[in-house]
Amino acid sequence: MRGWVRILVCWGGILWPKMVSAEESVSWAFRPMHRPVLPAVGRSSWPRNPIDRFILTRLQEKQLHPSPEVDRRTLIRRLYFDLLGLPPEPDRVRAFVNDPRPDAFERLVDELLASPAYGERWARHWLDVVHYGETHGYDKDQPRPHAWPYRDYVIRAFNQDKPYSRFVQEQIAGDVLFPNTRDGIEALGFIAAGPWDLIGHAEVPESKIDGKIARHLDRDDMVTNALGTFMSLTVQCAACHDHKFDPITQQDYYRLQAVFAALDRADHAYDLDVELGHRRQQLQRELAEARQRWTQVQHEVNSRRAPRLDVWGRQVEQAILQRLFPDLIQRERHCREEVARWESRLKELPPMQTVYIGKIHFGRGAFRGTGPDGGQPRPVHVLKRGDVSKPGELIGPGAIMVISRLMGVAFEFSGGDAERRASLARWITHPDNPLTWRCIVNRVWQYHFGRGLVETANDFGRMGTPPSHPELLDWLALEFRDRGGSLKWLHRLIVTSAVYRQSSLVPPHPEDEENVWLGRMNRRKLEAEAIRDTVLSVSGLLDRRMGGPSYRDFVIERPEHSPHYQYHKSEPSDPATHRRTIYRFIVRSQPQPFLAVLDCADPSLRVDRRNSSLSPVQSLALLNNGLMLHAAKTWAKSLETEWINTADRRSIIAAAFETALSRTPSEYEKTILHRYAEQHGLANLCRLLFNLNEFVFVD
Repeated sequence: MRGWVRILVCWGGILWPKMVSAEESVSWAFRPMHRPVLPAVGRSSWPRNPIDRFILTRLQEKQLHPSPEVDRRTLIRRLYFDLLGLPPEPDRVRAFVNDPRPDAFERLVDELLASPAYGERWARHWLDVVHYGETHGYDKDQPRPHAWPYRDYVIRAFNQDKPYSRFVQEQIAGDVLFPNTRDGIEALGFIAAGPWDLIGHAEVPESKIDGKIARHLDRDDMVTNALGTFMSLTVQCAACHDHKFDPITQQDYYRLQAVFAALDRADHAYDLDVELGHRRQQLQRELAEARQRWTQVQHEVNSRRAPRLDVWGRQVEQAILQRLFPDLIQRERHCREEVARWESRLKELPPMQTVYIGKIHFGRGAFRGTGPDGGQPRPVHVLKRGDVSKPGELIGPGAIMVISRLMGVAFEFSGGDAERRASLARWITHPDNPLTWRCIVNRVWQYHFGRGLVETANDFGRMGTPPSHPELLDWLALEFRDRGGSLKWLHRLIVTSAVYRQSSLVPPHPEDEENVWLGRMNRRKLEAEAIRDTVLSVSGLLDRRMGGPSYRDFVIERPEHSPHYQYHKSEPSDPATHRRTIYRFIVRSQPQPFLAVLDCADPSLRVDRRNSSLSPVQSLALLNNGLMLHAAKTWAKSLETEWINTADRRSIIAAAFETALSRTPSEYEKTILHRYAEQHGLANLCRLLFNLNEFVFVD
C-alpha cells in the first residue's frame, strides 16, 4: 500500500503490527510546518514581541511566572558577550545605563549587530558544528595551511547578513550556482572541513581495500556534515542498514553519497577579483591555443629532422631546414614567441589565492583524484552492512525520499558532479523543507539561552528530544524563512524579547528546575575563546586585526612525517598570538592545553553544544597559565604610573574592577582589594580579578 508503512505497537506486552500513514510514522521534525496563531495572553503587559506570547502561554499552563527584568548593567554585559563575545567598555556601560531614550536597548542591539566582531563571534559557533580544523587529523595530522579562507568566508557572510538559503547553497555548490565569485569558491571549504585520512588517500590506491575504506569514510563525512549541519539529521546511521528510528533508508544514504562521489579534498587556486579572474581565464585560453599551434608546427618540423644527431649535426640540420623550409621555420619561431608572450602576460598578473576545499582533483601519483576519469563521479554501491568488500546494487544520486514526498516536490539529481551538488543545495534550501528552517532557528536560540527549543540540536529524529515549544519553533522558522533568511533579524527579535531580558538570579522553580519553560534566564559560563579574548581585551593586549592566515601558538617539530605540535614552546608574550581566538590555527590531534581545560570544542567532532564544566584544573589554569601571567603583568604595568602618582589608589582599583566586571565595586570590595594590592602588588590584583566567578560567568 503506497504511502503507508507497517510499524509495531505494544498491546498487552505483545508487539502487534499496525498500519499508519507515512506522515504519522515520522517524528515531528519531518512534518510540514504550519503557521500557528499568536496566543492570546489576556491583559498581561509582559510580552514585548510575539516570542513572549508563546513563552508566557506555556508558563501560564504550567502555573509558572516570568522573572523580573534584569538591570541595565547586567543586560548590556549579557548582550555584548552574546553578540560579540567581548566585554563592554566602562564608558559604553555608563552611557547605556544613563540613556533615557525608550529605545536605548534596541539602538544598542543594532549597533552591536553592525560590529565586525559579531561575525567573529557567531562564526565560532558555526565552525564548532561543521568540525572545522586546520590539520587533517588521523595518524599523520599534517597541516592545512590554506583552510583559513573558509573561516573568513563564514565571518564575512555573517557580517554581511547573507540570506541563509544562499549561505547554505554556497557551501554545497557555490562554484556551480554562483560561478566566478569569491564566496562561491571559499564556501566549499565546508565540504572539506572535517578530518581526512592522508595515508588512506595519498599512499593507498582506490583499488585496494584500505583505499576504498578511506574514500567511503570521506564521502560519509561529507554527507554527515551536510545533512547534520543544515537539517539536524543522523543520516550516517543508515550506512549499514535502514535507520532504526528515522525514515531514512540505506538507499537514501548511498544516494546522498553519490552526490559527492566526484569530489576529493585539495588546494584550489583562484582570484579574489572577478574581473581579474576573467582576465586570467582569457589569457590561459590564449596560451593554450598558442601552445597547441606551436605543438603542431613542432611536429611538422620534427617530421623533417633526422633522428639521433649530435649537437654539431643538429646545427647543420637546422641551417638546412632554414634554407629548404623558411616559411615553416618562421612559423615555428613565431609560435614560440607567441607562447612566450602569453606566458609573460600571465606572470604579470597578481598571484592567485589558495583555499582548501572539496573539489574535483586532477592530481598525480598515488593520490590521483578523479581527474584521470574526466571528473566523472565514482560509482557508488549500496554496501552490505557497510562493508566496502561487499558492494550491492549500483545507485544514483538523490535525497531522502520521505522528505521529498512530504514536501511534494520532485528533484532531478541526474548528471555530473555540478548537477548533483546543485540539486542537493536546492533540495536542502527549498522553502517547504521543514528541517532546514527549524534547524537554524533552533541553533540560534540555543546560543542565546544555553538550551535550544529542541535540546538535541544535532538530532531532530526520534532519538532526539521533542521541542519544548513546538508552536514557537514553527513560527520562528516560517518568519525567518519568509523574511529572507536574515540571521540579524532573528537575533534582534530574540534579544529584544522580554524572555531574554529576564533575571538569572531567581532561584529555580521546583516544577522546572532545568528551566525548560524559561521562567528565568540561564546563568552561563563563558566559552574558552570568550574567556581568552576577554583577558586580552581587558589587559589591553587584544589585536583586533581581522582575517588572513591563522596565528600559531605552537612550534612544529618533525614536520616531515607526523608533526609534533609543541604548545609549551610558544611564547605567550608574542604579539602575533594576541589576535581573537577565532583566528587560532586549530590542530585536531593535539588540542591547545589552556583552551582544552576550559572546554574548547574538539575539532574532530561535530559539536552542537559544548560541555560546561567546573574543575580545580580550570582554576589553576586561569591562575598560572603563561598567557594569564603575561596579561596580568601587562595590565598592571598600565596601572602602575597612576598608582604611584596618586593618593586615591582606591579609585584606580575601582576603575580596574569596572573594566573587568562592568560594574563599580562596593566600598567593602574596594577596601579588601586595596589591602590585597598593597600587600601583593598590582599584577597579583589583576590575576585575582581574572579569577573571579563574575569574570567568567554571565548573569
